[in-house]
Amino acid sequence: MLMVVCVAILTVLVLSEFTYAKVSGSTCSNCHTMHNSQNASRMRLDDTPITGSGSGECLDCHAETRAVLLRLDCLGCHAQDPGGGTNIINSNWPQIAHNAPTYLSGGNYRYVFTDDTYGHNVHGFGSLIGTDSNLGNNPPGYNSNYDPSTGKYQPGNTAGQVMCAGQNGCHGNRNQLIPYLAMKGTHHADDSILKFGVGFTETGQGGGTGSTSDFTTAGKSYRFLYNVHGGEDSDWQATEGSSDHNEYKGSVYGSSHALSQTWNSIDTISELCAECHGYFHLGGSSGIGSSSPWLRHPTDIVIPNTGEYAQYNTPNTGTSQYSLIAPLARQNIPNSSSGSVTLNSDVVMCLSCHRAHASPYYKIMRWDYKNWPASGTNGCSVCHTSKN
Repeated sequence: MLMVVCVAILTVLVLSEFTYAKVSGSTCSNCHTMHNSQNASRMRLDDTPITGSGSGECLDCHAETRAVLLRLDCLGCHAQDPGGGTNIINSNWPQIAHNAPTYLSGGNYRYVFTDDTYGHNVHGFGSLIGTDSNLGNNPPGYNSNYDPSTGKYQPGNTAGQVMCAGQNGCHGNRNQLIPYLAMKGTHHADDSILKFGVGFTETGQGGGTGSTSDFTTAGKSYRFLYNVHGGEDSDWQATEGSSDHNEYKGSVYGSSHALSQTWNSIDTISELCAECHGYFHLGGSSGIGSSSPWLRHPTDIVIPNTGEYAQYNTPNTGTSQYSLIAPLARQNIPNSSSGSVTLNSDVVMCLSCHRAHASPYYKIMRWDYKNWPASGTNGCSVCHTSKN
């Protein structure tokens, strides 16, 4: 009888834990292993030897995964076959490095295999992606005053290379040095408030309504980017219709772009980029400034409804349509993926010109501007319509 009662209680606890889990339709053993042994075979999906010692070992690709009983690390799940031709496997495992003709909205790390200037040199790909030959491990434009993490970004040796997550990464809790601990719990969180067609509402995003954001954890943040707001398209694809895409949160340049920030006030995708590239985002003599003439191309300003901008992506229709070549962020995210643009309200962001991970083009651009006009594309003309 005691055993029956214990089993019943355990069943209730397990069901209550995973009823709203993001990971569904899979067994725990797809990602975790209790004893690292099954039928006399190792359960780990990566067998790369752990090298180094001390703090260097802590940041090795595979060392920490054992601490959370994982069978594989970030790239072991999301870059299972860097030379393969599939961008999504098992129906819901997006692949960030592949040879498929269609890559994901964040880009494709495969292009960094041959040229450092095509993307972020994220740690974990071994000999395929090393330290950036031009920049080392130093993020260009880094300003520690704009980095809200307690430990700040730590460049230097291999352990200082940009990571997927954690203190030297983008995803998860950047107060946590170890990437896998920074991502702890994210794949089990109920993130339906981010999903178009599932549970998304603009009020849940806290944008323009005065409502309280529910982005208290990385697991409830846009693409597991702590506190960042946005609407997630369900299939991660990069080349879709103007009404089938991610929606990004944007804000207007102002006092929120001061030299210091807290994570409570960082909620846009551009502010997330500025955690490592602060000088490309800040005001003042070393930043982008707040008016013309611009020291650098501005972010977090509205696309005007005047002059050449009034014709934003208007292919002889008279109506501004959302552009996948040069997308805009929204001050108030629509409740579904939208193909329309509201001039004098929608916002130019970092991802209007760049991919997040990597791209086929110089400086992680969304289009091949370097080879234009002989070839390539002038994506600038989507906004600057008189300059093509």
